[in-house]
Amino acid sequence: MGQNVVKKALERGEMFYTQQRFDDAVEEWKKALKGLKKPPEKFAIAGKICSALCDVGKYRDALTYAGEQCEIANSQKDAAMKSEAFFNVAFCNERSCEFSKAISYSRQSQLLHPEKSPMNGYVHLCIGGAYAGTSEFSKAWNNYVIAMGEAKSSGDKVLEILTSAKMGALFCCLGDYETCNAYCGNSLDLLGDLMDDDPSLKYKRQVTVCSTTAVKKMGRYTEAMDACEDAMQLAMRHNDRPVQARCLFMFADIHRKRNDLERATPRYESALSIMSEIGDRLGQVEVLGGMAKTAACQRDYQKAIELNEKALELATKIGGKLEMVRCHARLQLLSEVVGEDVHMRRHSSVIKQLLQEMDLFCGVCGEVVGQVPERLEPLTCGHFVHARCAVHLARSTMGRSGKRRPCPACRKNASLNPAQPPT
Repeated sequence: MGQNVVKKALERGEMFYTQQRFDDAVEEWKKALKGLKKPPEKFAIAGKICSALCDVGKYRDALTYAGEQCEIANSQKDAAMKSEAFFNVAFCNERSCEFSKAISYSRQSQLLHPEKSPMNGYVHLCIGGAYAGTSEFSKAWNNYVIAMGEAKSSGDKVLEILTSAKMGALFCCLGDYETCNAYCGNSLDLLGDLMDDDPSLKYKRQVTVCSTTAVKKMGRYTEAMDACEDAMQLAMRHNDRPVQARCLFMFADIHRKRNDLERATPRYESALSIMSEIGDRLGQVEVLGGMAKTAACQRDYQKAIELNEKALELATKIGGKLEMVRCHARLQLLSEVVGEDVHMRRHSSVIKQLLQEMDLFCGVCGEVVGQVPERLEPLTCGHFVHARCAVHLARSTMGRSGKRRPCPACRKNASLNPAQPPT
């Protein structure tokens, strides 16, 4: 392929990417990649292809090009290249719910890049997402805090937008929907008013979906439906499959909440199909849970049990403990309905064990965090307490006026195991 042809393919790829025509950009960059000879150039274009494929949810395909970057980096014995390649592998794995692989490759990336690398914040963001996927919320929060610090110190607006949205999503998982909306609102404020062809619209769609999830959980269904409609239209225009899937899931949930089960079922099925296609297994667990609730509303308890068991199997495979708790909780209720007392007790026992493993208790009052919607406050160690309980940590004691008491959870863990320092 002549150099002029390669140059034109590269230019068209950039133009299509700017226009959010991600699939078209990928095709042009693939053409250019075949004609490039210099390893650094091939490495850079493989990275662009990886990024564009991730934008449309083709994480498995993206992983191929991240792997190609690894091969080039190894051949060049270039630490910076290796660091970037490992990060891209980590990101693809995090998106595909391969959380342990995501953390491992992120750590390898960190070992290779300088401490002040602009990638540092994104690596911590990826690690935080992986820990959130496995319901290790303290570790997730600590990594998000580091990522936000990197964003602020470097002035990286995109990193701040993404980190703020991730922080919001974490609060949404824990049932603090007001704080979720506050963080998502910060992201949307940073994005501002965008034109239809602005590449940053892809971030706006993602943040809108996160915020809308919280709005839906708060019972503001009409508002959630309107926001979801707008995000869905943009996602369909740009073939953004992950956002399409989340919107369909939310439509289905709202229809179910309104007892419109006939409209809920096909939307759950469509969401499940797309999530299976892109490899979003955590999303599949949530959709299967929604389908199980629909079956229970229809009094088809056997189908509800089967769907919950399928969701539980998938949640267990990816290590999503919070979703495992939710599956067991639904199965516990269904077991009670059908008179399976032994199964009911077993599910109750497993729930208690999982909650202990997640350390999902307010260190002040001892109640389960996220059991009911409530404002939360993260402590500097990463543990969460109820906002109503946090005031008790600020009371003056023994002349330490104005200082906080230590985190009760960390103190308890340390006392149980003196060899283990607080996390």
